[in-house]
Amino acid sequence: MAAPSTPRLHGALIPSGHVLLSEKWRDSEIGRSIKENHIRIMYDDHMSLVDFHPSNKVAIVFLSEAELIGGIDYKGRILKLTKSSFRCIVIAERTPLSEQYFAALQKFVVIERSLALLPVTTQSEAGKIIAHMVKMENKPANNPYRIKMKPVQTDKALLGTVQSIPGLGQKKALALLKEFKSIEVISRASVEAMSRVVGKACAEQVKTFIDNSNGRGAIRKQLIEHKQS
Repeated sequence: MAAPSTPRLHGALIPSGHVLLSEKWRDSEIGRSIKENHIRIMYDDHMSLVDFHPSNKVAIVFLSEAELIGGIDYKGRILKLTKSSFRCIVIAERTPLSEQYFAALQKFVVIERSLALLPVTTQSEAGKIIAHMVKMENKPANNPYRIKMKPVQTDKALLGTVQSIPGLGQKKALALLKEFKSIEVISRASVEAMSRVVGKACAEQVKTFIDNSNGRGAIRKQLIEHKQS
């Protein structure tokens, strides 16, 4: 039997039109929503890190409102999963109660790990997204969840991440992305260069935020490694 830190499908292939759920989601709102969207469900009681497999190549981690508020250690779980061969997607409940914890999650998932983060307001909405993923996995050319293949979706994720930096609203975040094109370039830009776009005080705030995230330069390192991989 594989160790909990080694996610796998136990040799199973997920048929078209099916999704594999961790046993803990049996009789859940997410499961009911998936069924309502005409997707068949299979269950696995050995999925310790992954919540859902919409295909053999994709692994989804779901973080509920209660988990975000309760301070569950999602970082270790996601880090282990990124070492697997799966394409990892994180879905999280973004509600009025969990809103204050969402910026930290977004920074870790999108900036530091370069993964897709999809916010939802209810578990029913999460089920609809997962059902849509199952349908889209058979249509890779039109799949909006294959982030590298759909630059528009990436831009939305980048905008949301840049906006999470203290002091940046949508207007200034858009201005930075328009000028520097990506978070990697922003992370390498000097305060002087950013000052010409958003002003000196705001530029200094951005620089401090990026350089001090989990150790000086950690974000920059992860983004560069992701680009080279």
